Amino acid sequence: MVNKNLNTFEGLNAIQDFLNPDNGPYIPLVELPAILNPFADKGVRIFAKLMNMLPLMNIKSLPAYNMLLKKRESGELQGVQTVIENSSGNTVFSLAVIARIMGIPQTKAIVSHEVSDGKLKLLRLLGTEIIVNEEPICPDPSDPTSGIYKAKVWAKENNWFNPGQYDNEANPEAHKKWTGPQIWEQTKGRVDIISVGLGTTGTATGLGRYLKSKNKNIKIIGVSRKPNNPVPGVRTDNLLRQIAFNWKDYVDYREEVGTVESFKKSLDLCRSGIMAGPSSGFALVGLLNHLKKQPPEQLAGKIAVVIFPDSPLPYINEYFEYLDNSNFPTIENEHLLQNKGKILKKEIPGEVKGLNPMEAYHLLYIDTPEKLWEKLRKNKNSP
Repeated sequence: MVNKNLNTFEGLNAIQDFLNPDNGPYIPLVELPAILNPFADKGVRIFAKLMNMLPLMNIKSLPAYNMLLKKRESGELQGVQTVIENSSGNTVFSLAVIARIMGIPQTKAIVSHEVSDGKLKLLRLLGTEIIVNEEPICPDPSDPTSGIYKAKVWAKENNWFNPGQYDNEANPEAHKKWTGPQIWEQTKGRVDIISVGLGTTGTATGLGRYLKSKNKNIKIIGVSRKPNNPVPGVRTDNLLRQIAFNWKDYVDYREEVGTVESFKKSLDLCRSGIMAGPSSGFALVGLLNHLKKQPPEQLAGKIAVVIFPDSPLPYINEYFEYLDNSNFPTIENEHLLQNKGKILKKEIPGEVKGLNPMEAYHLLYIDTPEKLWEKLRKNKNSP
């Protein structure tokens, strides 16, 4: 049972109801203050769509839910016990959780050999089985050595379900169905500009389809990453050529953004009260770069919405790798910290196990019984 007014979910299907986007409150749309909006004095209002406020804390949970929902409604998940997807991030993270509550116990993630340790741990934390594949982070779907290709083949061979986020129309449809209508209503139809990072391009495509049907003059800025500049979830211009969706029909302007500026802007957002990750900083920098190129007289009264897809929490280590120490406060008496920079595996006391005499002996003594008797015969002390 769902009580939308009280945001309460009860009964046997409570968690499934909670994860269903139809049942939740609108995802927050928050206006950025002047400290984060250098165009405020020119009359531009910038709003952040906080997709990290979804129940699974990331934007990919919407297409993940929709891809599984469509298959379940068609009856094609009947008897399926395993989901497999080429993803090392939020898509397969979300698929693992949603599939489990829909009755599919196993999720396999094909990940690039370049995946970060933090992502691997997060996936394993959620019970996802990992298959490492030697390939770039954003592979070519048509390459037989790519994880995308392998996921499709293995799914057919084993009666697994491969959602195929790179060409599954349920991906952009999720944003046409949920994200777009929310933005339209929350801005009272006054939105002029949308800035969104380009990864699978499902968000840009879905938003474009919905919002441009409401107002063809709405401009969409697609932000891609500079070559050799890691930013989670987004692609370079070259890698975007491999995407199946017709995203170019909806994206009006393009911007390229790099690693350091993305993580730095994310840091600014977090310190101002919005816990947004590097892909969020990335999309905001893309918008700001676009606005710099516009004649000032054309900016007054504009309302821009930036899609913030992630939180900083999965990427804590990367902030300290990509940004120099000047971005962080110093630590007083750092020399007093023990095991600095190391993560120790703590031993958790388990059930006490009974020992037989020989096992107890080996715990107490270094020598074997034979060596001990030899020392005794020679009148030597045993340690």
